[in-house]
Amino acid sequence: MDLSALIMETMFTISGALLYPAIILLLAFVVWALAALGQFISEYSGRTWDPGRLRAGCRDARALLETRSYDDAAETLAASGSNPFLGSFIGDLAKLLGDDRFSIESEKLLQDYEIRIAAELERLKILTRTAPMLGLMGTLIPLGPALMGLSSGNIEALASNLVIAFSTTVLGLFAGGIAYAVMLTKRRWYLQDLSDMEYVVRMVA
Repeated sequence: MDLSALIMETMFTISGALLYPAIILLLAFVVWALAALGQFISEYSGRTWDPGRLRAGCRDARALLETRSYDDAAETLAASGSNPFLGSFIGDLAKLLGDDRFSIESEKLLQDYEIRIAAELERLKILTRTAPMLGLMGTLIPLGPALMGLSSGNIEALASNLVIAFSTTVLGLFAGGIAYAVMLTKRRWYLQDLSDMEYVVRMVA
């Protein structure tokens, strides 16, 4: 066997060995996409955007801070959260009221929440990019055996490999499409949340 034939045989063997890992990962990504969709629906049901409530809560908390009523200000501030994520931030911020290093600690808390948002969006971005790639791998790998089956007149091998190829394409696009839609919507939500967080910090600083 000459070198070129050995190289081609090695490439064919390696690519064929990647088919089942790609399919397994793709199925896992479909489950991940459906879980992300369920989490998205749950988060959507708990979100209300009420800027008036947030502004009123911040004004009341600021007035209480001027009288050094830190506990009352913390309760008022915690009640002004419009969604669980913003409420979590406000709850953590309320614990810092009255601290001499409030400006430093509040800035660090804001940065920590920005990192949490970036991590959440990064996971969705990985799913958006990787699921179609795995679908493409699952499409291209079976085409070699399918063409070999066609050349030898084995219609059954051709049909079974084409079924695998088309199915993986659909699953990859399905998972990637769900992740992309969820990511775009969540990015808009989190931009609004960051704006609200910065507003709360400036109002009570």
